[in-house]
Amino acid sequence: MTVASPTAEGKAILFTAGGVRLALRLSQVREILAVDERASEVLVRGEAIPALPVAVALGLPATPARFALVTESTPASALKVDAVHGIVDLSSTEVFQLPARTLLPQPPPFQGALVSHGDVALELAVSTLGWVPIEPALERGEPPPQLDFPTGRELLFTRAGRTYAVPIQLLARVLDAPRVFPVPLAPAAHRGVLYHERAIHPVFDLAVFFGCAAGPDAGSTDKAHAVKQGHGGTALLVDAGGIAVAVLADRILHAGEQASGEVARPSWDLLFA
Repeated sequence: MTVASPTAEGKAILFTAGGVRLALRLSQVREILAVDERASEVLVRGEAIPALPVAVALGLPATPARFALVTESTPASALKVDAVHGIVDLSSTEVFQLPARTLLPQPPPFQGALVSHGDVALELAVSTLGWVPIEPALERGEPPPQLDFPTGRELLFTRAGRTYAVPIQLLARVLDAPRVFPVPLAPAAHRGVLYHERAIHPVFDLAVFFGCAAGPDAGSTDKAHAVKQGHGGTALLVDAGGIAVAVLADRILHAGEQASGEVARPSWDLLFA
């Protein structure tokens, strides 16, 4: 299928690689081909073009890649992907920059995100891809700071067996069973992004910040499982320095319910600085 045309400037193609939803401006794509998942190159008008598995380049689990997106770059490249979901008109699609607190390798492999029918797709930066998998962004090294002054009204919640507190004045929203879309190559504590009220927010797992095992309903921090979409628990939208971030929770404690063990009261502004 040949796609280059004057109308390609205002469209994007949606696809999946390594289980992650991605997007590419149609103006960057010359052709879309069905290929053998074992093929190491594709033949385009008599020219053999190396076929780069996008999942491998992004450090994701290798998956059957049955399509190739032949790019308009020089030299041309063929990006092997799992599935192609269709083409969207950017005039009717929400386009976002990734949240400022989404830490990625530099240069970043994604230049933004598109939201179509509630699904978030990361817009791929083709020039950053290569045959060597990109190294993920590093975790923060120091432990998260905690408050050392008297607390006021707060909401208590649990995550991976530990209880945390967030001041009520910082709590923007409680979201049940949110859909979390993974962001490859972000640190393990960054679980992905979620879309809510025409905005996307970074999603974090406090269990990883505090050196605990992740809760079972958020997926493993292992790369082989980190691409699972969705979450069976709860996300709290918290105002951290004027920017809303989401933190995962297993359970919210009822009013008057006593926490079992010590309660962690992180400095929310500094934690996500």
